[in-house]
Amino acid sequence: MPADLPSLNALKAFEVVARCRSITRAAAVLHVTPGAVSRQLKQLEHELDETLVVRGSRQIRLTPAGERLMESVAASLEQMREAVGDLRHGRHRRRLALNIPSTLASRWIMPRLHRLRALDPTLVLSIRTEARDRLSQRDELDAAIRFGTGDWPDLHSRHLFSEQHVAVAAPAVRQALTRRDGAVMLADATLLHVLKRDGRYLSWPHWLDAAGITGVDAGKGFEFDTLDLAIEAAIAGLDATIADWHMVADDLAAGRLVQLFETLVPGTQSYWWVHPPQTAPTGPLETFERWLRATLETRHA
Repeated sequence: MPADLPSLNALKAFEVVARCRSITRAAAVLHVTPGAVSRQLKQLEHELDETLVVRGSRQIRLTPAGERLMESVAASLEQMREAVGDLRHGRHRRRLALNIPSTLASRWIMPRLHRLRALDPTLVLSIRTEARDRLSQRDELDAAIRFGTGDWPDLHSRHLFSEQHVAVAAPAVRQALTRRDGAVMLADATLLHVLKRDGRYLSWPHWLDAAGITGVDAGKGFEFDTLDLAIEAAIAGLDATIADWHMVADDLAAGRLVQLFETLVPGTQSYWWVHPPQTAPTGPLETFERWLRATLETRHA
């Protein structure tokens, strides 16, 4: 061990004692004598020049210094256990942890993951869909796909694709909104909106302006906290929503949704492949990005 760290055996003994609150029970867990555990504790306290435990008649309790050390030691030992387990099973070589926006993950990534598995059957992929990723915590994530403008100065970002907004609904809804002359009456529709932190996304007003459609009250309708829910509501026949074409392309192809108009409006934000600048170009990271870009090119071909 480095000179500035105490004995690993002593730290391990302290961690077990702190968990068991008993030197006798800790000795049983460690398969040593209670005297050996006591000596390890005394050695650790001597090296740190701190009292870590107070011995009672029935059990021990930790001092404030012991509580602080316990938090750090327990977390470090758990990381070591995970790392050793990964090394033993080879997972360190083919594991990738990502955070992906929930709608993109469910409607675009998931239906295509079988192709990634065929490309690299050994890859262990861990996907999270948290609203805010934790790229700053390197032990948690390797990379992320973010939705925004790409302005993250502390991260390395590469553009994937921009939103393309279309108005969609179930076929039966379009039929109900269509007059005999073929005109679609959006004024009669229940608009489905997507919420953000400070209100609604302005997808409907922007799309209506670009399409030159007037007489539609963009303030009415139902609200959902994800685009995925708004799309599912549209598929279920609740009414019409504005969605990124990429997110509904499969539903349009399968006939679950139809476009109400041909108007396609560029969105103001995009999807980006993001990772810390110091991230090493590991095999799993390169494999996923290569698959991701190849899949995007196929969709646009």
